[in-house]
Amino acid sequence: MELAPVYGFEFTPTFIFFDAEGHELWRMVGEFDPQKVRDSLK
Repeated sequence: MELAPVYGFEFTPTFIFFDAEGHELWRMVGEFDPQKVRDSLK
């Protein structure tokens, strides 16, 4: 809950994917999609 205002999300679960520098690449609310994570690592 402490990070919700920092990253601007209101609903859980919220998955936020960051690059190595800490920049947000994408976010997903609700159901987790493992394929999206795999695609982001390519």
